[in-house]
Amino acid sequence: MKLNTKFRRPSASMVVATAALVIAAGGAGALAQSTLNGRNLTNRSVTNNKIANQAINNRTLARNSVLNSTLAPGAISTVLRYNVLNIASGTAGNVFAQCNSGEDVVGGGFGGINPTTWVGQGNPQAHVSFSRPAAANGQAPTNGLVPVGWNVGVVNESNQVVQASAYVVCLRA
Repeated sequence: MKLNTKFRRPSASMVVATAALVIAAGGAGALAQSTLNGRNLTNRSVTNNKIANQAINNRTLARNSVLNSTLAPGAISTVLRYNVLNIASGTAGNVFAQCNSGEDVVGGGFGGINPTTWVGQGNPQAHVSFSRPAAANGQAPTNGLVPVGWNVGVVNESNQVVQASAYVVCLRA
């Protein structure tokens, strides 16, 4: 059986109709993109469930577009979280304080080591060996990893148990 491989040329009216369809479809999208702005939207017409997760971030917002005066009272706040750990004499330990889920680390540190008094000649007190942001495993975050808490390393060279604290300042929205 032989197939007919000849194609008929489209008529002029088909070419015009196809071109009109392509222009209309593309033109409507371009028109919507160029004319849709904040003045065209009514209050509360764009709700949280209409915005893709993480679609709005510091790269998509214009500089100074979100100011303290434009936020509702209590929309964003900070909270201090801490953890305390007893560290045995002659050992080193890590004290890790973590933000809750949905909170972001904005700072941290250590709150001291108790007791802090000198415990005798030739017997120095405990000291902090590092204080840094930390990943969920307590380690320093690698490049690009978002920290979830604050980790403080303490070396106890005293002859008694010391209590060390780590603090993390968390941003919640």
